[in-house]
Amino acid sequence: MSSWATMIDKLTHKHDVLFVSAVGNITRLSIQASLRSGVGYPMYLENKLCRIANPSQSSFSISVGSIDHVRFEYIDWQALAEQNAVSGFSRIGPGMWGQVKPDLVEYGGGIVVSRDGSFRIATNDQTAIELVHSTLHGGNAIGKFEVGTSFSTPKVTHIAAVLKGIYPNEGVNLIRALLVQGARLPGNFFNKPTYLSLRHLGYGHPSLERVIKNSDYRVTFYNTDNIKAGQAHLYTMSIPSSLTDPGEEYDVLIEVTLAYTARVRRTRQKIKSYLATWLDWTSSKLNETFEEFSERALKPEDPDSVRRPSVDPGDTIQWKIRETSDRGDVKGMNRNQGSLQKDWVILKSHQLPEQLSFAVRGHKGWDQNFEEIPYAITVSIEILGSEIPIYEDIKIANQVEIGIENEIEV
Repeated sequence: MSSWATMIDKLTHKHDVLFVSAVGNITRLSIQASLRSGVGYPMYLENKLCRIANPSQSSFSISVGSIDHVRFEYIDWQALAEQNAVSGFSRIGPGMWGQVKPDLVEYGGGIVVSRDGSFRIATNDQTAIELVHSTLHGGNAIGKFEVGTSFSTPKVTHIAAVLKGIYPNEGVNLIRALLVQGARLPGNFFNKPTYLSLRHLGYGHPSLERVIKNSDYRVTFYNTDNIKAGQAHLYTMSIPSSLTDPGEEYDVLIEVTLAYTARVRRTRQKIKSYLATWLDWTSSKLNETFEEFSERALKPEDPDSVRRPSVDPGDTIQWKIRETSDRGDVKGMNRNQGSLQKDWVILKSHQLPEQLSFAVRGHKGWDQNFEEIPYAITVSIEILGSEIPIYEDIKIANQVEIGIENEIEV
């Protein structure tokens, strides 16, 4: 980890502040050189020089890339990227030690390439985004004249500022969690994410609407707390019978995000030794009671060394990214590698259990004193493709909050 990125992580944890950083831009000369050498878009993004720029690899900042907002094609020019694909100039991940980076993407404009074989790179008023402009020396106050991750990043900062206004007494981890909780990968990547899609797009495009209020068809729970290595915090929610009626069949989206910060040491070579304490989350199985889940979740184990069966039990929830790099849709990446851990699953309504439980678990890094660290966890349930109201039923079923804190030996 670079000294600059480490300092951002230290300041974030110590002062409870949020940094939102651009992943950086690839120069037009570099893009042109790649195209002229026969390496087209998006293949040239695989060049190591196109990895996210310092200090956006910091673990606790929100790093933001750019995606194109339109598809452009004309007689002499065409856009490098399709609509909602990573912009041709935007650097990509993964982050340090396999962390999901960028965290989010926003519309930062797109670049076009000439079709005459010279591979000239340019922008135009169709692919550039609308920006404010100084009128000191004349000209319009608003124009479309530039592109870059420097313009996608403030859009995410705006959402963070709105969230801080809604939750003024909450810490930075809830803001981080909600930013990612409301994000969604574009197109088919939402249903079938890939290693490459996470490297290009992170957790996707954020939505303020999805996280500032519940609706009849989407409900979000959150909690913030402090935890130390050797502890586990358990949560459970009741699923009303109206959602699990075997006579009905519709898609139910469940999203979970965990965000935390801790003290860091730059000299360490892995994420779990860079952090004084690190956290992960796990969920109950589809046919598992809260008591059974509690016993399993609190069982001491080292996630790095436990030998897991080659095949999941049939009642295991098939989260998209999963807690190990050989499970889920995204092979080669796992959610536990970062301090911002999102995962999601789409279940049929009749698959839903009567109870859905989660555990946030603390694990020892380099800290010998077992100091508490802050975290936030968010859980959303949403009906997809059907107008089935769920808010009131879920609210009634969960009037009584259940939270249990336990110690586990490590």
